[in-house]
Amino acid sequence: MKIIHKIVLIGLILIVTGGIIVSCSSAKDKYTDVADVDKEFKIEKSGAQMWGEACNRCHLAPSPADYNDTDWETISLHMRVRANLTEKEITKIEEFLKSAN
Repeated sequence: MKIIHKIVLIGLILIVTGGIIVSCSSAKDKYTDVADVDKEFKIEKSGAQMWGEACNRCHLAPSPADYNDTDWETISLHMRVRANLTEKEITKIEEFLKSAN
């Protein structure tokens, strides 16, 4: 009787182990690659956010109403070099400043 219990127990362990291996190996194609998710959910900062971060890094940021559109264009050119901003970043900041004054 003890031999039958041992055979049944070993058989059950083999079946459970086999089921776990099969279920884990067949699910690997169901997951999305992390690189794909990063591209899909990339969040870009607004001009207002970039303005606050870039300008307040070195000095108090002036109010957008302090200058007119022409002044902001000139200031943007100067501060792009000083703050090491990309063309895309300075364009967003400039658009925000012009829309807010």
